[in-house]
Amino acid sequence: MESLTRLPILNFNLKEDLIDLSRIQKHQFPDFVFKNLNFLNLCLNNAQSNLNVINKALYVCDILIDYSWEMLNTNIWIFVEEKWRLLYAFTTLFKIISLDMQFAGTGSHTDQLIDQHKQNIVKLADLGLLMSGPLMEREFNNIIKIVENISKKELDLKKRRIEVEQPIKINLNEDFLIKYEKSPSVERFRDEYFYKEMPVIIDDQMQHWPALKTWSVEYILEKAGNRTVPIEIGSKYTDTNWSQKLMSVKDFVDKFILIDKEVSAENKGYLAQHPLFNQIPELKEDIYIPEYCYYLSKDDELESSIDINAWFGPGGTISPLHYDPKPNFLCQVIGEKYVRLYEHKYSNCLYPNEGNILKNTSQIDVEHLDESKFPLAKNLPYWEGVLKPGQMLYIPAKCWHYIRSLSLSFSVSFWWN
Repeated sequence: MESLTRLPILNFNLKEDLIDLSRIQKHQFPDFVFKNLNFLNLCLNNAQSNLNVINKALYVCDILIDYSWEMLNTNIWIFVEEKWRLLYAFTTLFKIISLDMQFAGTGSHTDQLIDQHKQNIVKLADLGLLMSGPLMEREFNNIIKIVENISKKELDLKKRRIEVEQPIKINLNEDFLIKYEKSPSVERFRDEYFYKEMPVIIDDQMQHWPALKTWSVEYILEKAGNRTVPIEIGSKYTDTNWSQKLMSVKDFVDKFILIDKEVSAENKGYLAQHPLFNQIPELKEDIYIPEYCYYLSKDDELESSIDINAWFGPGGTISPLHYDPKPNFLCQVIGEKYVRLYEHKYSNCLYPNEGNILKNTSQIDVEHLDESKFPLAKNLPYWEGVLKPGQMLYIPAKCWHYIRSLSLSFSVSFWWN
């Protein structure tokens, strides 16, 4: 049997650079898991492994991936044990390497097949990133970086510029406007808003962000078009018909951005609360952590602990009324959003959902209030406003907030201690 050419795309030492099984061996698994992991490690470190061995390795990878996927989905995500994320991640790494060795051993290939092979590797690496989070971030990002450095293939952008529609105009109640400040000092922000737990829209604190000058739908497609992300489908996450689906950013744009404006809420797609900047570090170079976080954080290692998430979608996407346990800066890059906020002291009047999962989310629709069903919410004071590009909204911890995009929108949130 003809031996394979080792790793023509990835081409680095498995033991030193990628696979460190000691990280997973400290956990308890059924015997068949360790037996199969050891088999994969042995055959993929053998330069003379033939196609039969590689095909068997792929078969074993699929068994372990299916098993770990099932264990990942038997509980609420935050309660899933770390070991199942690691097992999924390690097995995905083995599958990537096996596929690359198989590809090398099956003769010459057309440019189209090579491009497809690279896309498959990136998709698998993205799934590994999504399932393992920071546990294996370095390993999967290294793989993606190597593949992308080999080929900078341009995406099909349909040969036209994607226009951003004008935001919907909305009438605001002058008595309930969110306070607005133009680049307040750290001391003023601390004394007037942070200590008093008051929201504020801050202007002129993002003018140095490269994202404000460069980000567009085309730019996002160029940097992330082939990357796999989780998309929320439906009006809002509290609806019974709400779901999530994994798809490429390009497919998301084609299906949910490049469509007529009059689309039912049930067919809205939203890239929501996703750590896109860990997945695609190149985009992180276009944004900066607000300076107020550095001065007021309790965490000495803020940059490693802060939660930075992307919110990208068409007009009409909604985050229902809810609160978060940490303070947040919501920074607007593209488009506009309507925001409404309530003080936490009114929680009992905002009808939180029962149970542990959605207890931080209200049952009411603040823009279409059913007064007969939720009478206590009728005359509550609130703050409201429109967040525009280059502005950031400070949302205090546990402050209830509702957000609706008025146009195509891209926001970045920063949750910090």
